[in-house]
Amino acid sequence: MDTKYKALTPLDSKSAVTVFKSVRIARSNPREELTPVDLENLLAQALWRSFDQLRNDAAARLQVNEVDLLLADARVVGIRIDGHQVLSPEGFTGREIELQLCLTIVRRDKLPGNGGMVFEEGSVRAYLTAAKAKEIEIIYVDSGDDITTVFGVAPGLTSYIGEFKWGRNDLVEAFAAGFGTAAEVGNALYLRYAAHEISPRVRKRFDEIFRSSFGTFVNGLTMAVRNSIEPRLTESRSKVHRRAAGASRLPAIYVRSFALPGAVWGKSFTVGDRKVKFMPAPEVDLNEFAGDGRGEIYGELDRLAKRRIKWLMPNSNEEDLRK
Repeated sequence: MDTKYKALTPLDSKSAVTVFKSVRIARSNPREELTPVDLENLLAQALWRSFDQLRNDAAARLQVNEVDLLLADARVVGIRIDGHQVLSPEGFTGREIELQLCLTIVRRDKLPGNGGMVFEEGSVRAYLTAAKAKEIEIIYVDSGDDITTVFGVAPGLTSYIGEFKWGRNDLVEAFAAGFGTAAEVGNALYLRYAAHEISPRVRKRFDEIFRSSFGTFVNGLTMAVRNSIEPRLTESRSKVHRRAAGASRLPAIYVRSFALPGAVWGKSFTVGDRKVKFMPAPEVDLNEFAGDGRGEIYGELDRLAKRRIKWLMPNSNEEDLRK
């Protein structure tokens, strides 16, 4: 793990906005080799352009005024020159540089005081899941006790899509109501059902209760995907958003959740007008996000990015940014 971070501080999607996005910048002197000064200036342009595009949506989602936002972290996760991935851009020539950035914007009151690395947990999990599954496009769904949050991963953009009210507690309530029991008993019944410990003669009733509640999940996901086009987040709509808008196929859908019946993973469901199968999200290590073996090349660009953050945040100070 990168030792410059004392701790990782994952936040929910109401406290932080983490976006992985690509910024392409045309070079005015394509035949000249890139120097450290060129890279710093290009990085400054990319950071400002990205923050300017993201801040209105970030303020709306986090429900604060823009002056109460902080660009808490900025990282370089990849570089392309004229479409070719490079590890060390210094010394290269080319017409266009593409900086693949990860930016985190937080509510000022949510910035930790432990010097830790802060980020939107779901967005980072989506990014790491796509990498581990070797997928270039996915829809990532994270279901908790009460809320399900949806993220999209595509070339050039990984970001929050939306959320809806449904989670483990809804299933517990459905089973309690279906059998006229207290919530504790409903929870026990659901756990037995999810573990496939129900006798065949009563399984039909359990299946009916589960399908009714899980239908809310499918409907919520349908609406989240249908409403997922966010043109202000990027200069051109990403593939995941175009597909959500009406193409014939959706990207793979990975679900991270509490225990679900095994039959969920093999069955086809209808999301909008398309048949899909859900896949369990693989386990990912959030430490990989902080220390991903990128070496000192990207590490130096990260340090430059952190330095430039102060220029973008005139109302912040050293204490806010926890340098």
